[in-house]
Amino acid sequence: MARRTSHRMGPSDVVILVMGMTGSGKSQFVSKLTGENAGVGHSLTEGTVSLDLYSCVENGQRIFVADTPGFNDTQISDVEILKDIAFFLGQLHLRNVRLGGILYLHSITDNRVSGSALRTFNMLRALCGPQALNCAALATTKWGALRSPKDDLAACDRENELMYTSNFWGAMRQHGSQSYRWLGSEASARSIVREVIQTSCRRTFSPVLQIQRELIDEKRPLDSTSAGREMMTRYEDRRQKIKQELDDFRSELLSSSGLTREELNEGEAEVNRLMDELSRSETSQQGLRVSQRDLFEQKTGEYKQLYQGIWEGIEQEDQMASEIDRRLSAFEQRLSHLEPKMDSAEGLATAENPSIPPRAGTWARVRRFLKRNVLPLLGVLAGVGVVAAGAAVINPPLIMAGAQLLALSFARVQWHTDQGVDGPDLIAGVEGVIRACPPTSITAGYRMHT
Repeated sequence: MARRTSHRMGPSDVVILVMGMTGSGKSQFVSKLTGENAGVGHSLTEGTVSLDLYSCVENGQRIFVADTPGFNDTQISDVEILKDIAFFLGQLHLRNVRLGGILYLHSITDNRVSGSALRTFNMLRALCGPQALNCAALATTKWGALRSPKDDLAACDRENELMYTSNFWGAMRQHGSQSYRWLGSEASARSIVREVIQTSCRRTFSPVLQIQRELIDEKRPLDSTSAGREMMTRYEDRRQKIKQELDDFRSELLSSSGLTREELNEGEAEVNRLMDELSRSETSQQGLRVSQRDLFEQKTGEYKQLYQGIWEGIEQEDQMASEIDRRLSAFEQRLSHLEPKMDSAEGLATAENPSIPPRAGTWARVRRFLKRNVLPLLGVLAGVGVVAAGAAVINPPLIMAGAQLLALSFARVQWHTDQGVDGPDLIAGVEGVIRACPPTSITAGYRMHT
């Protein structure tokens, strides 16, 4: 059975927060960086937190990657995204977990900086604060989508506009923020993250982000933080604009005479639409009016529930792995008293030693190990994790079972079950697990999608 105390954040572990608009290439970047197919797979945290967590290793250092939805996401409200980001950064500060930096991705193929992107730039500045703007870095993406020298030239012009316009990235750059080009490859992604971390290591002190200081040190309500005020102002401006549109539209309807029924119905529909939008804006403002204590109680509870659910799943799978190990041992013991059949091992399953049911394929095996790698960070977010003196070492029981299965494979002994999974299929699955999960302190990343 897995031991929970073994999953701890080590002093050399570092966290990278990835931000960017929907469609900027965040999923592709994370996939290349971690080896995980981001954006594909079973949703483990649907309806709770909006951040996706991954892990990888670069030069022996464990890196946790948190991927955030864009503030233009159509499935999650901006308020909920801000709550998750604010809690995440605040909890890192509270638990003394090192933030390597915030990496903002922006598609170079966008012909102009959209209003949503501009609002995100403003939000990022509010999260960092003037003293920590150099904690954020810009990576432009989709350079591989350029098809001609003319496209290249236009992209370079857009890059310069981003770099030197104060309302875009210019203000960040003036405070020491770095910029990079992601060329679409794993090597390029790792190079960017490595440089971001090295830049953070070269600082004489680790700056505290403005949102961290306001939430944790000053214990402000979310709507009283700089990021909260930035979003609150946007909603208030929109609310006032909607109210003005309603007043103007009502006045126009009242002053009009001889309107047809169709025109009246259209006017009523427009009024209802504006009223619904006004209600949503006011609800969003109310959602921002949350105390630091209530925010942390809510989000800590969500992460605890997630943490507990994953642990229960791991423990159940560990028990299954122990059972597989027991059956393999019994199988080997029986083989030691019999001459092995090189073509098959049919008929060995009995009522006392039933055949082992097949798993859901190689990915099901690999996922089990990859889950463990984000548990140290997940435990910190749940308020149950600690920072240890060294990195966690994970030694899953199925590694031993896999070694035994491989030994049988080398002996050319076939393994059959009553459900038709033979030796090569099962061995291929275990070989995939061992390749993905070598006996080191950490393995490739695992996604917890929301």
